[in-house]
Amino acid sequence: MKKRNKKKRKKGGLLLLLAIGLISYFYLSTSPSIKQEAKPITQEEKQEEVFSPLVLVNEEFALPDNFNAKIVEYQTVYLSNVLVEELEEMQKKARQEGIELTINNAYRSREQQESILENKIQEYTKKGLTFEEAYEKATEIVQLPGHSEHETGLAIDFSEYGNYAQNKKIWNWLKDNAHHYGFILRYPKDKEEITKIHYEAWHYRYVGKEAAQIIYQENLCLEEYLQQYSF
Repeated sequence: MKKRNKKKRKKGGLLLLLAIGLISYFYLSTSPSIKQEAKPITQEEKQEEVFSPLVLVNEEFALPDNFNAKIVEYQTVYLSNVLVEELEEMQKKARQEGIELTINNAYRSREQQESILENKIQEYTKKGLTFEEAYEKATEIVQLPGHSEHETGLAIDFSEYGNYAQNKKIWNWLKDNAHHYGFILRYPKDKEEITKIHYEAWHYRYVGKEAAQIIYQENLCLEEYLQQYSF
């Protein structure tokens, strides 16, 4: 009789332990204070996921809303922090050869791009064009907000206002040397049908040294490079 009670107590104890285990499992898996939930991705993490110095921004492709340019102040302008070191090296080298690489334009926010476009449209409407005509003419030379490379923080315009001789020296030097520092002439003369942008001798884009070397050596524009070398 005692043995039977002992077996019952043993069986009851096992059932009790099993019940406690199940309750503990249920609690741990559902309790909001203990449950290991996947943390939501922050906006900063989303931005870092899409950042690339090879981001394509043109008439067809807009800059992603969550692109993280990590803008910093540099001299008199703002630009992406990823190109600062190479830019300093490039300016130093050019200065040693008697060339001052003057920056007159770099990063622009989307709001600034909108303002530039609006001002250009108003300029044409004041000359007697209809809004539709002014808009069409303005967008031939000003990119739509979200479609300007300057919003990436990776594009720089080099020039001295009104100084044609100095500008020519700047652009000639950049054409031969910029790729050593990760920069490319973004809108070459012979690529206008692809880029949809007229030749801009002053507009340079940072893509990193490896890509810049290939683009320079193979005479490519960024669109061609991405088509041939993207994986």
